[in-house]
Amino acid sequence: MKRIISLGLAALILLGTLTGVLMSAAYATVGDSTSSSSGTDDNETGGKPNILTSDGILIESYSYSKQILTLTLVDTNVSYQKGKDTFGEFYAALLTGNFYPNGVSDEKKDETSITTNAKILGKDGEKNLRFKVSFPYVGFDKKGTETKFRMYYNYPSSSNEDFYEYVVSADLSRYTPEPQEPSTPDPDPTVPDPATPYILVQNYSYGGSDVAAGSDFSLNVNFYNTSANITLENIIMKVEPTTGLSITGASNTYYIPTLEKKGSMTKSIPLKCLTSAVAGNESVHITFSYEYVANNTRQSRSSEETISIPIAQVERFEVELTEIPTMIWPGDNANVVLNYVNKGRADIYNLTATIEGNIDDPNQVQNLGNIKAGDSGNAKFSISSSEAGGMISAVITVTYENEKGDVSTITKNFTCEVYDNSGEIVDPGFDPGFDPGFEPIEEDTGMRWWQWVLFGIGCLAVGGVSGTWSFLKTKLKREEADDEDI
Repeated sequence: MKRIISLGLAALILLGTLTGVLMSAAYATVGDSTSSSSGTDDNETGGKPNILTSDGILIESYSYSKQILTLTLVDTNVSYQKGKDTFGEFYAALLTGNFYPNGVSDEKKDETSITTNAKILGKDGEKNLRFKVSFPYVGFDKKGTETKFRMYYNYPSSSNEDFYEYVVSADLSRYTPEPQEPSTPDPDPTVPDPATPYILVQNYSYGGSDVAAGSDFSLNVNFYNTSANITLENIIMKVEPTTGLSITGASNTYYIPTLEKKGSMTKSIPLKCLTSAVAGNESVHITFSYEYVANNTRQSRSSEETISIPIAQVERFEVELTEIPTMIWPGDNANVVLNYVNKGRADIYNLTATIEGNIDDPNQVQNLGNIKAGDSGNAKFSISSSEAGGMISAVITVTYENEKGDVSTITKNFTCEVYDNSGEIVDPGFDPGFDPGFEPIEEDTGMRWWQWVLFGIGCLAVGGVSGTWSFLKTKLKREEADDEDI
C-alpha cells in the first residue's frame, strides 16, 4: 500500500514539472513576439545641418520618422512681419532623392508627398521668415540624405508682389545627423538684471577753509542714487571719522527709509576737531548699505566713500624785543635781542629774522631753521650810528612757514637816540655883553648875635662836663690813698 501511495505522489510531481516547463516556453514565445512588435523603426533619422542653399533657403533641421519628413526652414529673402503668422497660399512637393515619394499605390506614388500647409515659427525679434514643412508618405533608401523639393507661397499677403517660388536641393549628410529630440516649447527669455544701483557722494562742505584744531564744525554730505529705474530702500548710513575727529551729540549711524530714482539727499554730521589733531588731513569713512527690488527679487548692496578734511593747528608763535638801548654813543655798538617762542602744537619751518633801518650795518639776516612745538630761542642784532645827535629808526622782520607751506610775517619796530658829543650846548639867542641892570648882592660872611649865644652855651657845657670829670677823678684817688694807710 505504501508503495502505491509513493508511486502516485511521484507521478503527480512529474506532471507538475512538465506543466511548468510547457507554460514557461509559452510565455517566452509570447514575450519575444511582443518585444519584436514594440521595437522602433530602424529608418528613423534626423539632424541640424544648418545648410544654406544657393536660393537663400536655410535648412535648420530635419527629422524622418514613420514615413514623415519634417524640415525647419528659414527664407533669408523674406522678412518676418510681426502678427502675420499664416501664409496667403502655400504648396510644397517632395521630389525624388534619398528621401522620395512613397504613396499607398503605384498609380499615385509621385503625388502623395505633397503638402499645402506650413507652420510659421515667427516670434518677437525674429528677422527672417522661419517655418516648418512636413511631407507625408516619404520613403528613405538609407544610401544618403539628399533631399529635393519644390515650394512656392505668398507672404505676408496674397498679392503677386508677395509670391515666392523655389526648387531646393541639399545633401543633409554634410553634417553628422543628430537624433531628433521631442520638441519642447522654447523657454521664455531670461530677463537680465538691471544695472546695479549705487549711492555716491556728489559733494560735501565743512566751512570752506581748513578746520582749526579744537574747533567744532558741521560736515554736510550730499549723496544721490545712480539708478534711473530703481528706488533704494532701508538705507543705513554709517559714519566713521579718523582719530583726529569725533562725532558730537549724535550717533554715527543714520537710517533713511527710501531714496527715489536719481534722487539726492543731504545729511549734516556734527564733528569736533581734537586739539591733538596733527596738521594735515583727517578722513571720514562713510558706508551705505541698502536694499532694492529688481525682477521681483529683493537684493542687498553696499557702497563706500571716503571724505578728506584739511586740518590746521592754531599758530601761536610769539616774538618780543628785549635789551633795546635808549641812547648809544656815536660810533659805538649796542645789541638788540629778539626772543621767540613756539606756543602752538605744530612745528614751524624756515624761521628767518632780518633788520633794516638807518644803522651802519643794515640788512643783517639770521636763518634760525625749524622750531618744534614748545621750543624757544633768541636772535641778536648789532646796531651803531656815526651820526651824533641823530635818532636810529629800525625794524626787525620775522618770517616762517607752517605745515602747509604758507608764509607768515611778524614785524617789530624800535628807535634809539644817538648822543651828541660835538661840544657844549649854547643857546644861539644868548648875547654875552647883555647888562641885566642891577647890582650883584654881596655875600655877608659875619656871625649873627644868636650864633654867639649858642657858641657860649656850648663852651659852658663842655667846661662843666670837664670839671665834673676832674672832681670825680681826684676823689677816687683820695679814697684809694686812705685804704692804703689803713
